[in-house]
Parts: sequence; C-alpha cells; structure tokens
Amino acid sequence: MTDTTPVDTIAHQSGDVVLDVRDLVVEFKSGRRRVQAVSGVTFQVRRGETLGLVGESGCGKSTTGRTLIQVQPATSGEVVYQGQDLNELKGKELRQLRTKIQMIFQDPISSLNPRRRIKDIVAEPLDCWKTVVGLKRDELISDLLVKVGIDPQVYGNRYARQFSGGQCQRISIARSLAMRPKLLICDEMVSALDVSVQAQILNLLEDLKKEYGLTLLFIAHDLAVVKNVSDRVAVMYLGKICEIGPSTALYDAPRHPYTKFLLGAALEADPDSPVHGDVLAGEPPSPMNPPSGCRFRTRCPYATQKCADEEPQLLEIEPGHRVACHYPLEVKTTKPRRRRVSPATTE
Repeated sequence: MTDTTPVDTIAHQSGDVVLDVRDLVVEFKSGRRRVQAVSGVTFQVRRGETLGLVGESGCGKSTTGRTLIQVQPATSGEVVYQGQDLNELKGKELRQLRTKIQMIFQDPISSLNPRRRIKDIVAEPLDCWKTVVGLKRDELISDLLVKVGIDPQVYGNRYARQFSGGQCQRISIARSLAMRPKLLICDEMVSALDVSVQAQILNLLEDLKKEYGLTLLFIAHDLAVVKNVSDRVAVMYLGKICEIGPSTALYDAPRHPYTKFLLGAALEADPDSPVHGDVLAGEPPSPMNPPSGCRFRTRCPYATQKCADEEPQLLEIEPGHRVACHYPLEVKTTKPRRRRVSPATTE
C-alpha cells in the first residue's frame, strides 16, 4: 500500500466516524464461571480509513470483529454505526442495517456452500433482499466476479468446492460487495493463503476499497501485512487495547512494551526497518483469571508494584496516539545502518 498519511489526516480532520465502539464487553460461560474475551474495548473507525487490529492468538480480536456485526452478541457496551447502536436493534431493523456492514471470514473455503454454484453464492444477498432482479441482477453478478478476477462465463456455473483457497477468498469478497456495503470487516482473510496469493488478495482489496469507497477493519496476527494495509493500528492483549495510533508511528516507535515485543517477533523483509529488541517470552495468562492491574505485567520487564495495583488507562501521549501503560517507552532516534561495501568495489 502506498503512503496513506493524507487519507488518515483527512479522516481525522473531518471527524466523520463510521463506527464507534464504546466499552465493549463480550463474555462466555465456562461451567459456572464467565470468561471475558473482550474487556472494555473502545475505538473509532473513520470514513475511508483502514484500522488494523492485531494481537496474539486468543487476545479477543476475532471475537471483537464478530460482535461488531452481531454474529456474537455483546454482553455490554455500544456498537454505534452511523449514529445507530446495533446492540439495541432487533429483527428486520438489524438485518437491514447489516447489509451496510459485511464480513470476510478467516477460512474462505468453509465460508462458502460447497453445493452451490458460485454465481448463486454471490447473488444470494441480492436474492434475499430483492434489490436487483432479472437481467440487471445477472449483469451485477458478472461484474462483481470480473472485478475479483474470476471469469463468470468460464467459472460461474462451477461449485465452490472446485476452487482453491485464494479463489474462494475472491468469491467471498465478491459476495460481500453485492449489497454495496460501507464497512468491511476482514477477519484474518489472508492467514490461510500462500504469500504470493496474499499479495494478490491485498492488492485486490486496496483497489476495491478505492472504487467502492469502503471503510475497513482489518483483523490479523501478521504485523507485516497489517502495516502495509492500515492507516491506523490497534494492538490488543488479553481482551483489552493497549496501544492505538498511526501505522507508521506505531511501527517505527512503539510506546507500549507489548507492542515492542510483538514487533520484535515479526519477520520483516525490509533490511532497513527498525529493530525492536528481544522477543517476548512466556505464555499469556488465562482469561479466566487475568492479572490484577495491568494484564501485561506478568510478562513485562518494566513492571512495578503500581502495575499490579492500578489498571492503566488508554491515554493520549501524542496526537492520535494512545497508550495504556504507566511507563510508556521513550522514543529513540535510530541511527541509519551503514551499508557494507565489498573491498572489491572500493576506490
């Protein structure tokens, strides 16, 4: 993705919030106990931007995405889409509003009906709502398949089970665009694909974002992928957001220790990218019994007694950059790396 700073700046200046998530809590029953998968998450997504949501497996990012579209009901909190709280809507009102919010799931193959032809899969939302019928419907389906790189004349009558993972993801994207949504939630949409196919899908998504004027919430554990597609990034740990800010600032100078260690564990293809130090050790605590105070303190080398006694709040330390830490990391200026010159090439 090219430099997205202008898009991010415009979104912040306009204050045009498409999705406003306030103190979202999602609980699951485990025997007689209740487990908080998401614990008081708050963030906003502005029109035209891509917000990346990252974290370790089990941190609650996928549960957050499924709750936003009401696949998983929220225990408490608000999910406000263009002024309407989805948690308060029921029945037809909720179904109608959800046509403006679509989700692309992690497993592209299991998300498609293997017994249906792909032209019927893509047309299913249109057939349910009867928004387009007859010849216009067929033309729209063909146009969507062409846009995602699938020839409707050759492949339209084939079944989903006859396609590869990358092709199934393209079909999923076409289906999600059939109702012309405004917000697209992408849940680990490229994690099951080969690297070369990932690049094709991400480039396709970027082109469609510009053409359809989409706003994206991009959920992933691959930080390199998130960096390339996101305007802003939110980092989750054990059900809470610990840092959120502009993509470039967060990757170049992380202010939360967890973000620093998470970046240190990521493989970066760019040799000039900043080095963030040691890799985080140990396993995250059980969400059934999270630590008191800061949830990251049991793995944090900078933790003190204050971290155990007081829960840090998500506070703004720079314009647009918020961190939930009692001792945010200092910004260090990294020296440029010297390029090695072979003795044979020296003058």
